[in-house]
Amino acid sequence: MAPEILQTASTVAATLSALAAIFSGTSALFSYRLARKMQNELKTDERIVSGTPIHPDLRERAHSESVVQCTLFNKSKRKAYIDLVSLYDNKGARIDVTWSNEIDHLGKPRNPCQLIGIVDACPLFARRNNGEPIDYARIEISHSFSKAPIIVVFDPKAGWISE
Repeated sequence: MAPEILQTASTVAATLSALAAIFSGTSALFSYRLARKMQNELKTDERIVSGTPIHPDLRERAHSESVVQCTLFNKSKRKAYIDLVSLYDNKGARIDVTWSNEIDHLGKPRNPCQLIGIVDACPLFARRNNGEPIDYARIEISHSFSKAPIIVVFDPKAGWISE
């Protein structure tokens, strides 16, 4: 009789172990799905918004015309990083620029380190390397929140026409 009881007890123990394993696996799956859902919800507020690009006011107008400035606003609670700024003319040709978050009184970017951190808001300056004026530019700003860059168009003639 004792062997029958031991066999029944081991069968019950094996069944309970299998049920516990199934419950544990199901709980892990639901936990993973909940964590992914929470992560995706947190990422929905990860946005960077750009203000209207302008020529900054500098002492000399000729220096001002080779610089484009726009303010970037971080709408997230997390810090964002700008790691690439590219400008293109109205024909789609790349404009060779140096960019930074600050300039001197002549429009030359200070500390152009190719990486800018944004907590709340940050100015962005892009200066044409050859000193020629920028009268139109499609600005592509690559950042840490998305693989798709922010695209801003600088066209002072279009702004004047619409006013």
